[in-house]
Amino acid sequence: MLIAVYVVIIILLSLVCWAVWVSKGPKPAIRVTPADYHLQAQTVSLVTADQITLEGWLIKNANSTKTIILVHGFGMNKGEVLKRTYYLATTYNLLYLDCRGAGDSAGHSEAGLQESKDIEAAVQYLRTAHPHLSQQIALYGISMGSAAASYYTATQGGIKCLILESSYFSFKNVAKRWMWRHAKVPYFPLVASLIFWKEYRMGQKVETFALQNTASQITCPVLMIQGEKDKLAPVAKAQKTYNLLTAPKELWVVPQAGHLSCYKVGGAAYVDKITRFFQENL
Repeated sequence: MLIAVYVVIIILLSLVCWAVWVSKGPKPAIRVTPADYHLQAQTVSLVTADQITLEGWLIKNANSTKTIILVHGFGMNKGEVLKRTYYLATTYNLLYLDCRGAGDSAGHSEAGLQESKDIEAAVQYLRTAHPHLSQQIALYGISMGSAAASYYTATQGGIKCLILESSYFSFKNVAKRWMWRHAKVPYFPLVASLIFWKEYRMGQKVETFALQNTASQITCPVLMIQGEKDKLAPVAKAQKTYNLLTAPKELWVVPQAGHLSCYKVGGAAYVDKITRFFQENL
């Protein structure tokens, strides 16, 4: 009987370790660079408050003092955001950031729970190294990046406007959906145990970093972009976020688009929507 208990404990611990490993996310190589769009970029290194070294690209526009910081989603990198937004370089300065555990950056992904510190490091870099580029700063976040961008904007302020694409309302809900879809890991007890461990380690509830608790604190204009067929972050949840926003806001639902595919499905309308939003608010 005692042996059986030990076996069960070992199996459960192994499964939890597997869940932890899966939750770190993939780290794909950077396949798209500024050179692919004939853009000149300065490679920058940033150090976060918790001493993690991050890498990014700064694309300067000599005719602008306005800067957009662009933050990727879970399992993505700065190159994936670049191919969605390179056209903004004709009007603005762009800082593409590899969050912790992604692209060329050190550390491990925290799936949006600590990535706001990465944005903080990027803002501080601009203020210190390029003060003339830090007078008007906008944030553009995708999925995990939208959680980090919204948390930073809500708690730190100083952001002129904000785009949230494929954002999620609840961290627990999206973790449950992602882990099951990608690795068939059940929420209970494995994902629940992982979340409990993260909360214990951080000393904070994971939902602190989700839009259900940050949206109402955002005071700058917000454009939300959500795929109609997004199964990871459904439109119904995006509507809840939209309802909590009190600043000037717009929710654009891209017909037939899934999670992270709004730019492909939206095409020219996607480019026009983003361009117009920044023209009007930055």
